[in-house]
Amino acid sequence: MGKSNLEKRQIDLIEESILVMKKFSDLRRLYRNNALSFSKVEEFVDDRGKSCLFRLKEMCHELFRNSESASYKEKLYDITVGYIFHEAMKLRENVYQLEYYRPKTFMVKDKVGEKEKKILKEMEYLIVKAEKRLKEGFLELKKLIKELSEQLKDLILTYRNNQLLPRFILENQKIFVSVYGRKRLGEMVRELFSDGKKKLFFLAGLSYLSSDYYDEARLAFRNALDSGNLRKEALFYYHYASAFACYLKGKIKQSVISAQKALEASNIKTVPSQLVENLHGLISDLKREQKTKRHI
Repeated sequence: MGKSNLEKRQIDLIEESILVMKKFSDLRRLYRNNALSFSKVEEFVDDRGKSCLFRLKEMCHELFRNSESASYKEKLYDITVGYIFHEAMKLRENVYQLEYYRPKTFMVKDKVGEKEKKILKEMEYLIVKAEKRLKEGFLELKKLIKELSEQLKDLILTYRNNQLLPRFILENQKIFVSVYGRKRLGEMVRELFSDGKKKLFFLAGLSYLSSDYYDEARLAFRNALDSGNLRKEALFYYHYASAFACYLKGKIKQSVISAQKALEASNIKTVPSQLVENLHGLISDLKREQKTKRHI
């Protein structure tokens, strides 16, 4: 598996994991409000491949189960997800019983004779047991999902060199806050990146730049400008992204100014020579366009 493909699959795994945690949180809220339905549970877990938990289970199997390069943390994650899946399937069955059989039992209760009352009594007993199992199932899954969130944090730290990770975290801050809380997310970002959130913005900017998303890159680099360790690099990349963003919008004069500022800020070792060449090429193109406009 190529590096870029592996990095994309790691991000997909993180994204699906967070969706599983969010869906479970939604189910707990519905359960507390007596509004839980089988259709909602099926969005969380099913055996036909349409639920987020089923997708996550399959992702883990493909990435970790038969991989010799998978770390023990990744293999443990696979096991935990598998266990959550099986417990969730039990919960799904209990919800099905309560939603489809409990109403039918009440419907015929007053119409049966003495012979049938025995089987109805047994069914009522089974319904009470299903209600108890459902409550216990939610408690068990709550513990397992909490454990999964801790393991996911460890995986994210393991994937700190994934070039797609900073951009993913930046774009999904609200979701991360919903899972970990603002304080713990801040701690994780500081653990991931040496300069904390400023480094996050800087690395996300590089990721946007590699995809030619110049406006997004420009904004990310602007947010990294007041970082002491990264200021010079962030300044170069900010002007570089601004030059190309303005060029694509037809703002020739602003593009020239930004390109020249980028060249002035390019005298640092970490700036790739290819980017400097790109700036020279852009300035040449811009000057030709300006001359053409003057002659028209």
